[in-house]
Amino acid sequence: MAVPDNAKPKANNLYTRRGGSTPFERDDTKSEYKTQSHMYPNDLFASDGRYGGNYAIFYINVNIDSKLSKILGDEQFVKEIQPRDRGDLIAQNLDTTKLFAANATLNAGSALLGSALGVGGASGTAAALATVGAAAEANYAASANRSQKRLKTAIALHIPNQLQIRYGMQYSEEDTLAMSMASSGIEEILKAVGTGGKIKDLGDPAQAAVTNLALSKGTGGAAMSAATGLAANPKKEQVFKGVDFRTFQFDYQFFPRSADEALNVKRILYEFKYHMHPEFKDNNNFVYIYPSEFDIFYYQGGLENPNLHRHTSCVLQDMNINYTPNGNFTTFDNGMPTQINVTLNFRELALLTKDKIEDGL
Repeated sequence: MAVPDNAKPKANNLYTRRGGSTPFERDDTKSEYKTQSHMYPNDLFASDGRYGGNYAIFYINVNIDSKLSKILGDEQFVKEIQPRDRGDLIAQNLDTTKLFAANATLNAGSALLGSALGVGGASGTAAALATVGAAAEANYAASANRSQKRLKTAIALHIPNQLQIRYGMQYSEEDTLAMSMASSGIEEILKAVGTGGKIKDLGDPAQAAVTNLALSKGTGGAAMSAATGLAANPKKEQVFKGVDFRTFQFDYQFFPRSADEALNVKRILYEFKYHMHPEFKDNNNFVYIYPSEFDIFYYQGGLENPNLHRHTSCVLQDMNINYTPNGNFTTFDNGMPTQINVTLNFRELALLTKDKIEDGL
């Protein structure tokens, strides 16, 4: 049941609500996004509505420290990115200096490295490496953060034939026997044990607790259970642990009908492969820069479809390309396969809560 706006709490939240449906201008001559060379099928936006006016747009967000963001000019990026959900830590936009200074307390790994190398005394080396490690991290990463720029290049694809999403919660089975006993006469039991009192003199809750212990913990518990027909209740409870990160899969079958459409398919596959991978920060190859992220929107007739779930920002975790889906390899004259099946597995970056569900996720 939806909660009225005037009844919703007004407390500050790291999550920025996306709000109402957002539009997408399908005409590349009018839109700031360019999809014409990264669209399948080529007539996806046909005015006759042959695909029902439904399509998915994959926006690509590149790390500002990426070589790509430095090579391409500003004209290749949109000026402003609408609100995104990338997780609580990223949403805080922590200052790099403060972030790495705080991380100094977590440099136990540096101490272990010093011990393993046998450099100096254990305690002295640990302290020195912790200090040096924190300073090195802060200095090396002073220009690095998770800020991103969005490419004007976007990928437009038809809605896959199988479109589904899973919502999952994490619960675990925990033993609450001790707590139950503490609230049901444990003081009475301890007093009886300490003073040599008799079990029969205990109240019903305390007697039941003692019987539970005899059946579950006593050396003859199993025999006693069989003889009396009584069994100990382990007092198990389901305890909430957290929320699963959503994962979802898109299955696409590309069978280009023309050389131009085949070229578009090639470009689309390249963009997904390129942006799902990391890059090295420098030529030393010690440190990665994160891969690009994707924001996926479902549209109907140029407007975001409010009847489907929304996504938080995503990473492309796994991509499978099958060039021989029919069991044999066939190509056009230029060597381009006549059919390519692709499976894309995405993982969302942020966990869901009630306020995000209200916002359509």
